[in-house]
Amino acid sequence: MSYELYRVLHIIGIVLLFTSLGALAAIGGRTDDRLRRFAAIIHGVAVAVILIAGFGLLARLEMFGGFPAWIWIKLGIWLTLTLAVLPLRRKSEFASWFFLLFPLLGGIAAWLAVYKPF
Repeated sequence: MSYELYRVLHIIGIVLLFTSLGALAAIGGRTDDRLRRFAAIIHGVAVAVILIAGFGLLARLEMFGGFPAWIWIKLGIWLTLTLAVLPLRRKSEFASWFFLLFPLLGGIAAWLAVYKPF
């Protein structure tokens, strides 16, 4: 696949991830909600798309072997956003903080991808 297609898929995955996290934060601690289940499924699919497309982008950039630090930081951010569903389910009172934290993490990841500072 082309670099551009991987990039579009990566961005679609990111949009889906933040949409699902927003829905899960808005739902709160309700566990019997069908929307919660749907948002959790979308969250998992989004993470898979982000990772597959991201590694496809790295392959197109011919970054094999040792990765630069910015890639490891981005992987850490995506891992954090992946695991964010756990506190959203258990501690819904933190949801308002997550509405601030998630875009900040996404902005840092975008900055790292664009500028590749280190």
